[in-house]
Amino acid sequence: MYANIDDFVEDLNKLKKEYLPNSELETVYKRTDKVSIRITISSSIFIDVYANIENNRYDLSLIKDNQRVFGYDNLESWHYHPLNKQDDHIEIDEPSFNKIFNELTNLIHIL
Repeated sequence: MYANIDDFVEDLNKLKKEYLPNSELETVYKRTDKVSIRITISSSIFIDVYANIENNRYDLSLIKDNQRVFGYDNLESWHYHPLNKQDDHIEIDEPSFNKIFNELTNLIHIL
């Protein structure tokens, strides 16, 4: 999906500015092939993002009150965890990050 981690972080910054302009992006850790990022929406809501370019692994989790309430990831295959049913796995075709951020933003507004 991405050739290098810097391209992923650049795209993530663009999506954050477009969809969540008032949020804060913090890099938890970054290596040459992987990154962990937290996008803070409020004191109780944030998005944890993980990317590993080497094995093409991505995980985006919406967290409220320190509990995942929604998420997308591609462990084994692309799927999402529906709102407040974090143990459910709904198999899907690979989504665009635009689609993911659009859905995350809509959910944040109803939380």
